[in-house]
Amino acid sequence: MSSPLFPLQDQLKGFSRALFSTWIYHKRFNILFDCGEGVATSLLNRVFGIRRVFLSHGHADHIAGLVNLLNIRNLGAGDQTAPLQIYYPNNNKLLEYMLDYLTRTQKDLSFELTWIPLEPGQIIKLEDQKGYLYIKTFETKHSQRQLSLGYNIIETRRRLKPEYTGLTQNELNRIIWEKGKEEVAENFDKIIFSYGGDSKPIEPSDIKDSLFLCHEATYLSQEDDERDFQQHSFLEEVLVNAKEANVETLLLIHTSLRYNLEEIYDFVNNTKLKLGITNKVVILFGEYFIDTDQPLMIKKYKNRSKPMTNNNSEEGNVR
Repeated sequence: MSSPLFPLQDQLKGFSRALFSTWIYHKRFNILFDCGEGVATSLLNRVFGIRRVFLSHGHADHIAGLVNLLNIRNLGAGDQTAPLQIYYPNNNKLLEYMLDYLTRTQKDLSFELTWIPLEPGQIIKLEDQKGYLYIKTFETKHSQRQLSLGYNIIETRRRLKPEYTGLTQNELNRIIWEKGKEEVAENFDKIIFSYGGDSKPIEPSDIKDSLFLCHEATYLSQEDDERDFQQHSFLEEVLVNAKEANVETLLLIHTSLRYNLEEIYDFVNNTKLKLGITNKVVILFGEYFIDTDQPLMIKKYKNRSKPMTNNNSEEGNVR
């Protein structure tokens, strides 16, 4: 069995293109982050594995898939009784309109559906997961009128106290024998996954030392935001923020359709070289995860995404 090209390659499935649709499913935790159009169509019966949905904000490209997701879980060939919890930014009017619509149209669900509003800094324990895990929300900067949220999956781990580093195992064993395990070890919280939805650059302090960050990069440069919406990020500042936050792996999402994959790939690597950035960077381009350390992935992507042609028709005609 070949090793993954990048961390979490075997755990994540998703789709993201600016304006059209964004969603990421983390299979280990049975969590769906955002619910853009096409979730159920892509995951098929795997939608029954979803136990929690965390919505970042109420724009259509992040919530349009909710209607079909609930419908398939209610009628499809799977565990139709599995409960589903949907978390969303509190008092977000666009999401409340969707909640109202679904409440009116999905009255006879076969499973328990719970809508849970959230505020920044709120903690949600993942008690159905192994180990001590929880999600903590943080505020993002996207729409001035509506609250938008990002999410950190945090794991409480154990480590040796700093004052005991460098001791031999025999020395540690002696201290443990005399004073107990709690004397030499301490708990610490580690961000193992971060998701930001759409936003301006996330505050580095909110994602400090994250092992895996999903961050939008709608534009390659600030000048490309011709309408000056100032609601999205451009690539260089995202890379700089990831470096400052000491993020291990950065997944770029929500890239604009104006750019082809080669443009994004080249911009990432040129900027990393220029600024001395060493973070691992992966691109979610549509449904494809592209590791920017693997040049051959561009060629493989182009081969997979070529349209089929009709051999009986004139050359170049697409079926």
